[in-house]
Amino acid sequence: MDAFELLILVYHSINKFMATDSGELFKKFVELFLFTVVSYMILSEYGRSKERHLKYLFIGFAALVVDKFIMSLFFAAVVFGDVQLLILNPFLPVLDELLELFALILLTNSFIFPVFADKVDKLKKKMSFEVVVLFIFVFVIEIFWLFTVIKVPAANFQDHLGFLLLELLKILVLYSPIYYIIANMNKFGRYGPHIIIAFLVYMITPITNVINFVFFDCSNNNLVVFAHPFLFISILLFTRVTFLKLVDKATLKRELAETKQKYVHEHELSIMKDEFVSTVSHELRTPITSMKLYLSLLRQKKFGVLNNKQLKAVKIVENESNRLSKLISDILNLSRLESKKVAVKIDEVNLRRLINDNLYYNLAEQKGLIIENKILKKFLVKIDSEKFKQVFINLFSNAVSYAKSKIIIFASKKTNYWEFIIEDDGVGIPKDKIDKLFDKFYRIGDYLTKDKGGTGLGLAIVKNIVKMHRGEIIVESEEGKGSRFIVRIPYL
Repeated sequence: MDAFELLILVYHSINKFMATDSGELFKKFVELFLFTVVSYMILSEYGRSKERHLKYLFIGFAALVVDKFIMSLFFAAVVFGDVQLLILNPFLPVLDELLELFALILLTNSFIFPVFADKVDKLKKKMSFEVVVLFIFVFVIEIFWLFTVIKVPAANFQDHLGFLLLELLKILVLYSPIYYIIANMNKFGRYGPHIIIAFLVYMITPITNVINFVFFDCSNNNLVVFAHPFLFISILLFTRVTFLKLVDKATLKRELAETKQKYVHEHELSIMKDEFVSTVSHELRTPITSMKLYLSLLRQKKFGVLNNKQLKAVKIVENESNRLSKLISDILNLSRLESKKVAVKIDEVNLRRLINDNLYYNLAEQKGLIIENKILKKFLVKIDSEKFKQVFINLFSNAVSYAKSKIIIFASKKTNYWEFIIEDDGVGIPKDKIDKLFDKFYRIGDYLTKDKGGTGLGLAIVKNIVKMHRGEIIVESEEGKGSRFIVRIPYL
């Protein structure tokens, strides 16, 4: 006898054993063990989280545990006791089907809980209706089965029409969650297909039983043998899905805890940073104020007449102190914006009037730049006027620094937003540098030279103010041809 023949012999021996009362007891006991393990896993997690969907899932699996426990007791009484299966024949087959169907109704409804997460009462009504219909249906079948057993005490329930109807009902109950999951796949995530497969595998056994009843009068032993393993496989699949869900849930909890810890740490660092910036800025302003005072006194010749070289040195120190003062001011402004300590005060503003600031235009004209303000005379928008003026000043100052001959300012209204645009004909910005343009202290190439001035914080401040208006800022630029800064603000 070769290995293949031995394997076939063992396979047939196993199936022959499964067809006996002892085999039925073994099957029921294994099913009881597996469903008990799954129920314990779910109950443990429910005890920690108290989530409703876990409660329904536990009830579903617990019902299957009760079913398998009761049937294990019956078959244990038959195998190890003096109870004859024939004595239990009027009630045992129908009771077995009833318990399994009742458990399946609870289980299938628990798996589709995500569909009814916001309509729990609707799920309860659906489940109650199905249970009531089941008990009425089974009660009628039990009556007809009793009449059959009275006439033929040794009748086989699997040859009875009631068996066919209950198997068809089982298929219908198992199909229900498949329909709901397919229709609402987005609510089940990656688990949806696995749950569907588990129910489809479970469905193979009742489908096989229906085929055997309809086409072979329940006489095809090959189909009986074929149907044996699928219930075990489906139980393992349900166990796997449940285990993965609980593991992923535990992982998510751990990640949330770590994220919360990081958030608290970042929040503490943010507070420390704000306090540091505020303290340092305040401490720096005092000596700068004193420096400016004495520089002013020097220029006014309060300490005597200065020669040209000394005046030049005073001017350099004065320029650098002004630059340092602006840097401190920008750091404070950016810190407040980033910590969201500054609220926006929205008013209806005439945009052309707001940016019609002769001081900044004069600075541009001193450099020989042409300013074209194409904004309509009455361009009304809802913004925080003080903050948006900062946007204009920073973008305009940036354009003045790099424009060759002209700066164009215009605005227009779109369907869902309005645009404010400042365009220059300057040196332009390399494509690979545009994304970094709004980073703090980031300067591009010769932008680092002192003759360009600036602190490297202006555009970061602009971006934060625009975000406070729920808008966005877009940069379009080509090297050698200039840049265009587009601010888009939704209608508030």
